[in-house]
Amino acid sequence: MFFRIFFAALLAFGAALAHAAPLLTPSRFNNGSSVDPFALGTRIPVLLVHGLGGGNEGWESFLRAYEQNPSWQATFKPYSFSYSTSNAEVVADAAAPRSIAALGASLRNAVQAYYDKPTSAPDFGFGKKRIVILAHSMGGLVARSMMQEQVFSDGQRGGDKVVHLITLATPHHGSPLADVALGLGLQTVTELADTWPGFLADLAWTNYDGLNMSGGKCNPWLARLNSYTPRLPVTGNGRCGTAQPSTLPGYYERIVAYGARDLQSPDLQLGLGVFKEGSSPSLVFSYGYLRSNFAIEYGNDGILPLASAQFDGAAIWKRAEAYRCDHRFIKRGYTQKVKTLWSSYSEWAFCAATAGDVSYTSGGSGGYAISGSIFGAPGGIINIIRNAAQAERVFNFAEVDAQTLLQPAGVSTEVGTGYLYRYYPATGAFLAVHEGNVYYLGPASGNLLYFVGSMAAMLPIVQKAGY
Repeated sequence: MFFRIFFAALLAFGAALAHAAPLLTPSRFNNGSSVDPFALGTRIPVLLVHGLGGGNEGWESFLRAYEQNPSWQATFKPYSFSYSTSNAEVVADAAAPRSIAALGASLRNAVQAYYDKPTSAPDFGFGKKRIVILAHSMGGLVARSMMQEQVFSDGQRGGDKVVHLITLATPHHGSPLADVALGLGLQTVTELADTWPGFLADLAWTNYDGLNMSGGKCNPWLARLNSYTPRLPVTGNGRCGTAQPSTLPGYYERIVAYGARDLQSPDLQLGLGVFKEGSSPSLVFSYGYLRSNFAIEYGNDGILPLASAQFDGAAIWKRAEAYRCDHRFIKRGYTQKVKTLWSSYSEWAFCAATAGDVSYTSGGSGGYAISGSIFGAPGGIINIIRNAAQAERVFNFAEVDAQTLLQPAGVSTEVGTGYLYRYYPATGAFLAVHEGNVYYLGPASGNLLYFVGSMAAMLPIVQKAGY
């Protein structure tokens, strides 16, 4: 009886893997255990969206770092969006999304389900909370498709639900490597091997800068996505001719775009110090191709040019670089060896936020070195998430505490010129957060910018009120 039950469960599990529909769930470690089993509470949901050639297992080091950082746990709760990208998986499932736009629709449906769930146990839905999305590679375009092309049941567009989209090596302009993969195949590069061709077509280089790096065909979907309002300025018309600007919002101002320009060279393990792992040899050819075969040298991470990863030309919230890094390490980090007079141990580290050879460690075996990385540096990814989370709590509290001044409640959080703000059309008022301070502008202040107070002073009040 035991073996019949065991094999029946195994067969069911195998069938689920073969036909795995896109799914959004609270994040789990690779061993299946829950990362954060607790209620969302006053925290902000952070959605992790993977790209080609990998899945949620690639977030393991980030999630383990979350496990070791109580301040992260107090700020946000991670959720993982998983979907099939390989040719074999997509072919095996007739219902699998076959374009990035279809994946964007699936992401919208998954997020909508969390808005529809009760906020109480055991569902712990999102309520009216905005979200932050942390996406790697193609996952950033999946998120952008949801934000720009999808509408939620309350009439808000996808981007209205997102405070920030933080992209790690996302091909916002596509990549010439996708053109080459479509024509020749690149089985040596894991990210592109056995990939569903429809995804590669959506990742083709848009030729936004007029250099036509790889002589490929028009990528109309991505060219259109980049012509939403405000339209992306271009120096050339690209392969698709002049893209007519859309009147729909692009939400580019919510994007934080990280990229890398060089592969990571391994440190020689001589003497004492910190010695990092080197980039995979499979990225060397593609790195050289992108850097040396065209009219200008494109710094790249082995998969896409830095200019594409940083969404060159678009008016976004922030551009940042991951130093001594590559397309894979920018997401999952890398192992490094630490040798001291007293011990020698291996640990995980994340790509550096500043140039130079400054090294940082966690201080022990099995640790996760955060300080100085793109996640832990001042102004880095965790600070961006924390600032967004705190602003949302203040806004939600203020809508109740000063409801006569801020109507209607629940309007979208907007982003621009360094401010997170909400505009309340019924009362003609703005409430904004900027550099750690809260401001009001509206009839009650004579339409002058009024300093309400510092975030540091307000947050204890907000927390005591249950926000």
